[in-house]
Amino acid sequence: MKIKVISGNEIRLVDCSCGETVSDILTRNGFSIPSPCGGKGRCGKCRIRVSGTLSPLGASEKKHLAEAEINEGYRLGCCAEVLGSCEIYYENESVRIFGLSDGIKANTQINPLTGSENCFAAAVDIGTTTVAVKIYKMPECKLVYSACVENPQTKYGADIITRITYANEGGTENLKKSVRECVKKIYADSGKEISFSVVTGNTAMLHFYQGLDTSRLAVFPFTPASFFGKREGNIYYPRCMSAFVGADITCAVLASGMMEKKEAFLIDLGTNGEMAYLRDGKLTCCSTAAGPAFEGAGISHGMAASDGAIDSVYINEKGEVSYTVLGEGRARGICGSGLIDAVACMLEIGVVDETGYLEEDFEIGDSGVFITLEDIRAVQHAKSAIRAGYETLTKEGENIEIFYISGGFGNYVNKSSCVKIGLIPKKMENKIKVIGNGALSGAAMILKNKSCLSETEKIAHTAKTAELATNPLFINNYIEYMMF
Repeated sequence: MKIKVISGNEIRLVDCSCGETVSDILTRNGFSIPSPCGGKGRCGKCRIRVSGTLSPLGASEKKHLAEAEINEGYRLGCCAEVLGSCEIYYENESVRIFGLSDGIKANTQINPLTGSENCFAAAVDIGTTTVAVKIYKMPECKLVYSACVENPQTKYGADIITRITYANEGGTENLKKSVRECVKKIYADSGKEISFSVVTGNTAMLHFYQGLDTSRLAVFPFTPASFFGKREGNIYYPRCMSAFVGADITCAVLASGMMEKKEAFLIDLGTNGEMAYLRDGKLTCCSTAAGPAFEGAGISHGMAASDGAIDSVYINEKGEVSYTVLGEGRARGICGSGLIDAVACMLEIGVVDETGYLEEDFEIGDSGVFITLEDIRAVQHAKSAIRAGYETLTKEGENIEIFYISGGFGNYVNKSSCVKIGLIPKKMENKIKVIGNGALSGAAMILKNKSCLSETEKIAHTAKTAELATNPLFINNYIEYMMF
């Protein structure tokens, strides 16, 4: 049968099978709909207005949808099944992602990977949540275009494990196609024809980009199909360190310059909580299952750092909770930096105690954006995983010179808030250096100077990866730092 999808002034008739979910129909026909939980009905982010003959409201929908939303015809796309004649009202908002933070100014000698060729080349960071690109005019390496957009793979799941599960169920080609088309669109929007690119990302993201088998990434002994560190056609992929510490951290370590220090620490504040610790020339890395909370996913009113996102929360001179919003207009949700601030403020005014208990949902000022007990628990899990990783890696460290924070929203994070919630130890507060999107900066450095190829190879080959899952010290630290 055919049903209508109404998007603005456009009406499309699309094929539909009886019992197919609204999300499946939209995704199959090229529409994007959020699905951080992978279509399991747990996150409530796939709200969409629909009318017609549908399956009855399920328990998940009753939990996530307000009565007013239900009365207006909203359903969860992953739960609502089409059983007959229907109309789907698709609202596709064009938003900017504020993920192109650049906290370092690398003084890289120009010796371009493209040689003396007169062309355009791109540095690309395939993040779990966002895709960031910088385009340069070569051989002078002049930045001519940059963009950061949501990774379209989020419709298949907010985290890597959910996407690997989807890939194992036959979704590999869809994951590859969606992210490659995303990059192609950025190139097209730039108006430049790209002759060469350096594409970085964590190990799984690079597998998805190439359409490689990810099944062995999800089971012991976690063996990737490739560690990359190679050129294929007109693309160079930096080398990954392990199955869970990818080329993004290799590039971030390069960009930070931390290898020149005696003792230093780097953390990528993202879904995977990747980190690196340098001491006496030895680099040890790990990845913790922090989850997507700090990137806005899995949070009741969470969203990417785009227009309408609350990006900072603070106590004003009247002792009231205030906030700022990215872009113009009203608050639509809260992104990672705002979430960290919000929890810090809630601890300060006493609405959350050290155990994380919250008596009732807390509204941020008059924004209409709320923090729930489930949100607090998600923050506790994320921050305890990261803090436990830090404590475990640096158990013998005493003289860390500098604490690097990398990640797409790195420049927006409030250091004080990170310390207040226990994400970062107090003794590190004055040693923090925010380097923004270190992965993208590192990829650009490779593009600008071919000698960086050998540097990244050395970083990746010599790094030791710590296994945390069975480490009793990590487990004890994780339990300890669940408390605020």
